[in-house]
Amino acid sequence: MDLKVVGKPVARKDAIEKVTGQTKFGADIDLPGQLYGAVCRSTYPHATIKNVNTEMALKLPGVRAVITGKDYTKLYGQFIEDQPVIAFDKVRYQGEPVALVAAEDLLTAQEAARLIEIEYEPLPVVNSIDEALTNETLLHEDWSKYNIPGACHPVQNTNIGDTFTLRKGDIEQGFKESDLVVENKFSCSMLQHTTIETHTATAYVNQITGEITVYTPAQSPFTIRPVLAKAFNVPLEKIRIICTAIGGGFGSKYEVRAEPLAIALALFTNGRPVKLQFSREEEFMASVARAPAQIHLKTGVKKDGTLVAQQVKIYWDTGAYVTTGPRVNYNAGFAACGPYKIPHAWVDGYCLVTNKSLGTAYRGFGVPEVACAHEFQMDCIAKELGLDPLELRLKNVLEEGDISVTGEVMQSIAVKECLEEAAKNIGWYDKPLNWTTQDGKLAGKGIACFCKLTGTPSTTSTVLKLNENGSLTIQYSGREMGQGVTTVIPQMAAEALGISLDKIHMAPVDTAYSPYDKTTTSSRSTFHGGNAVLMAAEQIKEQLLDLAAKYFQVSPSQMEYVDGVIRCKGEPTKAIHIEDIEASGILKEQPPVIGNGTYSTLNLYYKPDPLTRQSKRPTVMWMFGAQAAITEVDPATGCIKLKTIGAAHDVGYAINPVGCLQQIEGPIIMGLGHALLEEMIYENGILRNGNMVDYKVPTFQDSDVEMKITLVEKQHPEGPFGAKGIGEPGICPVAAAIVNSVNAACEANLNSIPIKPEHVLFRKED
Repeated sequence: MDLKVVGKPVARKDAIEKVTGQTKFGADIDLPGQLYGAVCRSTYPHATIKNVNTEMALKLPGVRAVITGKDYTKLYGQFIEDQPVIAFDKVRYQGEPVALVAAEDLLTAQEAARLIEIEYEPLPVVNSIDEALTNETLLHEDWSKYNIPGACHPVQNTNIGDTFTLRKGDIEQGFKESDLVVENKFSCSMLQHTTIETHTATAYVNQITGEITVYTPAQSPFTIRPVLAKAFNVPLEKIRIICTAIGGGFGSKYEVRAEPLAIALALFTNGRPVKLQFSREEEFMASVARAPAQIHLKTGVKKDGTLVAQQVKIYWDTGAYVTTGPRVNYNAGFAACGPYKIPHAWVDGYCLVTNKSLGTAYRGFGVPEVACAHEFQMDCIAKELGLDPLELRLKNVLEEGDISVTGEVMQSIAVKECLEEAAKNIGWYDKPLNWTTQDGKLAGKGIACFCKLTGTPSTTSTVLKLNENGSLTIQYSGREMGQGVTTVIPQMAAEALGISLDKIHMAPVDTAYSPYDKTTTSSRSTFHGGNAVLMAAEQIKEQLLDLAAKYFQVSPSQMEYVDGVIRCKGEPTKAIHIEDIEASGILKEQPPVIGNGTYSTLNLYYKPDPLTRQSKRPTVMWMFGAQAAITEVDPATGCIKLKTIGAAHDVGYAINPVGCLQQIEGPIIMGLGHALLEEMIYENGILRNGNMVDYKVPTFQDSDVEMKITLVEKQHPEGPFGAKGIGEPGICPVAAAIVNSVNAACEANLNSIPIKPEHVLFRKED
């Protein structure tokens, strides 16, 4: 492809605004007459609410509204409507809202919230997945009383909020045909998103029209808008979401959190806006997190390493409410067996409710967790058979034309190439599996690969508006979260129309006029948004050819569009560059030049069989990659140091190579935290480390990791310029590769993350 803008390492279009502090985030919103909100939160993880006394709070000068769950008993939820805006009968996790306050200033609101007196009757606490499975205490006594608007399958009289199944072949027959059967369990901790910007929302209710306006750093405005409309019993068009910049998302701002609380208060403040922002303590205790997971695997294999059968059972701890658990369950379920050829495969996933904060969407939507499990399992099999871990993977990975565990014939697949490149990036064949360094450290290497689908079916629309001076405005609702969408989308528009990149502007996202986009998740923005932009660009071209034909007084069939030039075939003097439109005058007194593009995967999607989940095509795009790691372990202290990561990801086609590299570099450090540091610790339903001192995240000191990254480009036939997604894949194999390298170094089988020094030392004593 002879491309001028696409495929080039373009600087981010939003960089200057962000580094100079001009970008407006949710916390920067201040409206005339604004009040400040505060939340009175439960101190109990599970209790019946006997009484809420707001008398002292209402007497405090400056307080303008105090509301409780009795003022608003509506339930909401994207997949199942099991969650109250404000708890009104009982609380199910520490930090659940029990009352809300609006006041003239933040300190007054916080003091009023503190003055609210609540009488509780404690209930038994469900602390873990294992306790939830006993069903001795039910968090939700009757699932059938909840409305289910999405794909959610709770099990009555249990703590199971959702189930997932995938069936291929005869699993028992597969185990009989195997020479070796290996069984293992892998556990992943609960993680906080720890975004720089906490959850925030500013809500305003028009007293005349009833329209509700919310300013929020939402990832997916068109996903949360119907949830809010239903929760507050207003028509969809009465909910307007004005999106601010996002100060970090990673899935945490995919669903509603601060928005319904701000709206609930604004309904009681006589038209005055209410701003509500979570503190860091609230962010830990009462926002959202990555769900803890337990994954059980049973794998049958031949003596030569050929995979025959695999059974996977996944248990997710989604906290007190189901929230986005069903989507994580579904996404991870399809990826749970990894990118391997397995004739017989069964997967069962379960979302369980416990008395914890909400375990929900997190970068990778469950794939990093299942990748840890299936890649740990592959290393265990290699050890049992005396095989090289890389060679075992290369023997079994899916290739073009293979049938996956979903029943799909695979296309545009480069996982083998990714494994080979990742291994080469750490010199896999130059080193043994483990060794001792000159200073006495235990060193080891590990490798991991993965597969990940994108949300299907889904739809994205864009509007391109050519301005009178030849500049272009793009209306697109995909959200910029650091992944570079406000650079990549203009790059593709610039390439399609031959416009300079600096003449393209992205309009703010506002549901009042922005076109529909399902969600900014699932690494879909480049693929879906890019295709929609290319469609809209073709409409722009057609309209310009018609206008130029009138101008030159020729037939439209005599016109052509080449690299931004609208010209008459065979007559080089009759030509106008798109950037010279204003001087040409062809747009004067003419209809506006506007292109509309909609890309939908609805017609490409084959709905899985409800029993087996087998499908000809469950996703429009699979994403693949691999990472290899070298770690060193201090045998005296148990401390672990990640030395080198070799990464290789199939991006289809790198629209912006620098952006692609950044989307792999950042997740490597993020994944290091998952593997070695991060864990939310609960004791009897109480979070013990809900702050940035006791909860450990990687710092700059941890980032001195040698990174060698390869972009593999196996072009997708339906992707814009052949591109696939890369926003989430970078995180998927990181922890898995680190775990395998630590186990190699220590000659251990550590099967949970984070791996702590005491785990290493305890294993050493064995």
